[in-house]
Parts: sequence; C-alpha cells; structure tokens
Amino acid sequence: MTAALDERSREVLKLLIQLYIATGEPVGSESVCRLMNRSLSPASIRNIMAELEKKGYLAHPHTSAGRMPTDEGYRVYVDSLMGPSALPAREAAAIESELLPREASPKEVAEHASQILSRLTRNVGFVMTPDMTQATFRHLDLVRLPHPRVLVVMVSRTGLVTHKVIEVDEHLSQEDLQACGNYLNAHFAGMALESIRTRLLGMMGEDKALYDVLLKRVLSVARPAFAAEREGASVYVDGTSNMLDHPEFEDVARMRALFKTFEHKNRLVKIVAACLDGFNVRVVIGREIPDPDLQGVALVTAGFPVGAEGGWALGVMGSTRMEYPHIVSVVDHMARIVGGTLREMGK
Repeated sequence: MTAALDERSREVLKLLIQLYIATGEPVGSESVCRLMNRSLSPASIRNIMAELEKKGYLAHPHTSAGRMPTDEGYRVYVDSLMGPSALPAREAAAIESELLPREASPKEVAEHASQILSRLTRNVGFVMTPDMTQATFRHLDLVRLPHPRVLVVMVSRTGLVTHKVIEVDEHLSQEDLQACGNYLNAHFAGMALESIRTRLLGMMGEDKALYDVLLKRVLSVARPAFAAEREGASVYVDGTSNMLDHPEFEDVARMRALFKTFEHKNRLVKIVAACLDGFNVRVVIGREIPDPDLQGVALVTAGFPVGAEGGWALGVMGSTRMEYPHIVSVVDHMARIVGGTLREMGK
C-alpha cells in the first residue's frame, strides 16, 4: 500500500498524523511546512496533501482548510511510518512493581492490569481471561445441596475459579462427594478439560465402572461437572469514562452505542477475540473492527500464554487519534509482565 508513496509524501503524511494526534484539529500545509523547517513550500505541501487525499489517506472536512487522516492513513502510519517507541523506564518499573503483589488471585491481577492500562494510556484498558474449556484443571470441590443438586467449584491451574450446579440421580452424602472429589483431584489434576472428557468416555466403557461403587459415583458426578459447556470468557474493563475526554465522541448516539458495547461483555469478548493475532501486538483501526458501533475506535491488543491455557489477552481501546507508538509499547510490555505474573501463580 505504501509502495506508491515517495519519501516526501511519507514525511508529509507522518508529520500531519502526528500533528492531528496531538491537537485533534485538521492540519494545514503551513503547520506541516514549519515542522519541515520550510524545506518544502506550503504550495508544494498542499499538492502532496491533495495527492494523499486522492489515494484515500487523508480527508478534507468541508469547514476547514486543513486535512485529517483516514483509517487507511492511520494504517500506513502504524505499519511503516511511526517506528518503534521504547517504554520509559519509569513506566516499566511502575508496571512491574504494581503487578507483583504478594497475595493476589488471577481475577485481581486482571482487574489491576486493566486499571494500569487505562491510567498509562488515558484510554480504555481491558484484560480478557479464558473460559474454562481452555483451562488446565487443578482442583475441584463438591458441595452437597438439596437433592438432586451438587455445587461444583472448579479451579484452573492459574487459579481461575468457576461455580456450577449439577444434578445427580443418587442421593450422595457430603462424605460421598468428598470421596468423589478426592478421586478426581488425584487422577486428573494437571490435565486439560478436553483430555479429561476423553478419558471419562473411555472409563465409562470399562467393566470396572459397572462394579466399583466409588467409580460409578465418580462418573455420575464427573460427566456433568466436566461437560463441554462453554462458560464464556470474562473481560475486565477500566477507564470507559476516558472516552468522554475525546471530542470525536461528543455525538450522543455514537457514545451511547459505544457504552452499550462495554455493557455487553460477551459482545466485547467476541470483538477482542476477532482482533487478536496470536501472541503478537496487533493494531486494528476503525472500519477494520468487525462491529459497526466501533467506527472511530482503534484497538491495540496482545494475546499472551499462561501455561497450557489459551484465551488470555489484554489491550487498549480508544479513539483512532491515539498515541500509537506509546500505546503499542505499553500493551507489549504489559502482556509480557501479566503473562509472567500469572505463570508464576500457576506453579
């Protein structure tokens, strides 16, 4: 896409976008000229800007003599013009000190990380945790409820906790449930849930399952406890009010649609998941986001591994007029620190 741009056009586009990000105002040729130390005349810059507009990288508001970047212009800037930006040492140290608490759960780490992302970028910070179908099993507790219900409290290797109520045919005492839980914890700890379900299917066909009372009870509890029901990922969001500080979102209908997305967490999870690129930092801009309510918004996302658990991710959502170099460096650093913190917790 940038092959058609010569060096002068690239420089004009880069400076114009940087000015627009800083001011939020359409940029005129005289402003770019000053930044270029008048190495080109305002007339020459106007001609270059007109060509960039024809190529779809700039837009020209009718009420202004200046121009502003389009989603395509931001894409060129992010992909080939902005260059890397090192995270200031002070910010890196603050992230590491704040995300290494002595006592914390994965939920608390996710909540805290979303707050830090929001504070450092002055945008919306979010952290997405996986659903239990992608988790590695560590431990469960079975609690007797009025028959036929049993409460299953399941903990993943990283400490994610889910609660589920199942039903069983046999009247089981708390001692019976304790014995079943002990069996499952002893035989399945450290296994992925999909592997556990496969193993259970095999056990159901074994002759021993017909005659061993404990095993029969274990299977009657384990089948519904480990059933392949998608619990759904969770997303922790902080800083939504930061969007109110951007003039791009002064339109009430637009802001209402945006906040509706924040309220419907399942929808937000799907959007974030669609914008991930493995464990790489990815920038998705405006109309590239698969949701019509998020036009004018950019997402900077990164997935990160936590043992065998997939589905962990974090990032920043804000106006397309965001400080991309700084935010990309923050998201990249946060993904590495949060991932390392959670891996330590899972040991």
